Amino acid sequence: MKKILLEYSNKNTGVIKYLGLEKETGISRKTWKRRMEETINHLNRKVITSHNNVGSGEIPYPNFDLIIDRFSNDEKGLREALYHIQEVFIKNIEENNKLSDQVMKKDKRIDELTHEIEKLKRNLYEKKQEVNYYEKLMIESTNPSVRKRKGISSNLIEISEYKKESAASLDLEKEFPELFGDLDDDSEE
Repeated sequence: MKKILLEYSNKNTGVIKYLGLEKETGISRKTWKRRMEETINHLNRKVITSHNNVGSGEIPYPNFDLIIDRFSNDEKGLREALYHIQEVFIKNIEENNKLSDQVMKKDKRIDELTHEIEKLKRNLYEKKQEVNYYEKLMIESTNPSVRKRKGISSNLIEISEYKKESAASLDLEKEFPELFGDLDDDSEE
């Protein structure tokens, strides 16, 4: 029966149906189903099946047993099946090359952006240091002794008497003595 089935399969491309088998061979559909259902289902699978889910697509691979069974007596069919496998293989290689190029471009862009981020971080650090320096200089300029040592001619910030009183009430005078008097002045000690 298997030999008859393979001959029928070689003559009729496409899905093997029990009704077609019965008409062609004279053997009832029930007999084919009971004795050869597994083989028929095997032959009805595509020559190229899908396997190995990768990402959103599937990678096709050839079912060699099916190709050999189906085209063992049909050289032209075997040649066409092998050409189809070759086309699929070439298409997969081309797709792989495209994806590799895209990955390389994205990796290069990631490297560029990472470099840019590092450059911006360095620049931000330098600006923070500069701001800290000027803030410190402004605060130190309120102290006459520090102004004299650093060669600053006048206060860079002014604290009015009103602001001094409100700051003193918050104990800022203890925290920031350089704002409220001369550190080198011996009379305050």
